[in-house]
Amino acid sequence: MSVFSKGFYLGRRGLQERRLSPGRQLLRLLWVIPLLLGATMGLAYFFRDRLIFHPVKGLEMTIKDTGWDFEEVWLTGLRGERVNAWYAPGPPGRYTALLLHGNGGNLTDMVGRILSYHRLQLGVMAIDYQGFGLSEGRPSLESAVQNAVAAWDFLVEKKKIPPEKIVVHGFSLGGGVAGQLVSLRPTPHPLVLDSTFTSLEEAAQAILPTPGLVTRVLLGSAYDTRAALRNYKATMAIFLHSPEDKVVRYKLGRALYDSYQNGPKMWVDLYGGHMDYIDNQGLYEKALAKGLELTFAPIPAKRETANSDQAASNEVGGASPTQAD
Repeated sequence: MSVFSKGFYLGRRGLQERRLSPGRQLLRLLWVIPLLLGATMGLAYFFRDRLIFHPVKGLEMTIKDTGWDFEEVWLTGLRGERVNAWYAPGPPGRYTALLLHGNGGNLTDMVGRILSYHRLQLGVMAIDYQGFGLSEGRPSLESAVQNAVAAWDFLVEKKKIPPEKIVVHGFSLGGGVAGQLVSLRPTPHPLVLDSTFTSLEEAAQAILPTPGLVTRVLLGSAYDTRAALRNYKATMAIFLHSPEDKVVRYKLGRALYDSYQNGPKMWVDLYGGHMDYIDNQGLYEKALAKGLELTFAPIPAKRETANSDQAASNEVGGASPTQAD
């Protein structure tokens, strides 16, 4: 007999048992369910950032291991933490790319992508959020945005790079960080959103068997990229996503692209799984060169197809791309 079907009372004979009616059983059950749900959601909210971020401490390699020199930069985090970043200047007058990685790994995983920008003859700044790589502290939705803003301010204030010459490139969750960054630093400049979602809530709902109410309470408006871009006008917005992506659903990336109506934009279909750089290196470089109007000889895409030019076609909604260099 369960605790829902019986009760206890003290009488002349001491502790005695009595059976609850079906109605009282239902009332007790209805009272316990929201209590347990509330406690579970409260616990999940408390550990929300630990559920979202999966940092890897330490670095297995750096840009120097590739023979390309760089400057190690230490930014100040949300509460004074030391936040690690790499900066490598490009030729005068060219773009500088600010790279914002996703919710896992660290800067080691970004070396190949950094070298793609090097091949494009652009400068690069890439950061590890708090708790990643050599950066101190713990990552959170709030601190990741603050770290990105600190990197932006470093480029503008310390390196005197004009804001319109900074390419903000966000990968996966980093695309959500990029959206928040441009809403806080709204100077028009190129924006690259790679395998990114419309909002963190919708991304979670697409892959987790969780009631919408749960994700809404836990995530709310966190990293609502679609809303962040509503009033932002990029000089060129490049969206990349793979139809085979099982982490951030392709439909969310496409919906984000469709919702952006503030200027020239480009859509690129990638190959393979979530941010599969090896299969897509050629497409990345080709798309970036076209979208940013750069002149260089890109390497062929590893999985070149007859319609690859169409996959990287420039959809500008009746406008022409802004001259980059």
